[in-house]
Amino acid sequence: MTDIQRMQGITVLGVQTRQQGGSYILCNDPETGTTFAVHPGETIGAALERVEERYREAMKGSHGGGHRVHR
Repeated sequence: MTDIQRMQGITVLGVQTRQQGGSYILCNDPETGTTFAVHPGETIGAALERVEERYREAMKGSHGGGHRVHR
């Protein structure tokens, strides 16, 4: 499975205000329960890059764990 295929499994929640402040919820990864948000002054593109980078970092750390990564 490629990074892009994996990212396609992330659910886009739309624009909802968060209780913590001025950020807007962007998407949620159902496997990890991680919620990603667009922060004040940040573009959606920058937020999506951050999502992809965090996913790649998580995949690097999962090779010895219980997750299987298909390439």
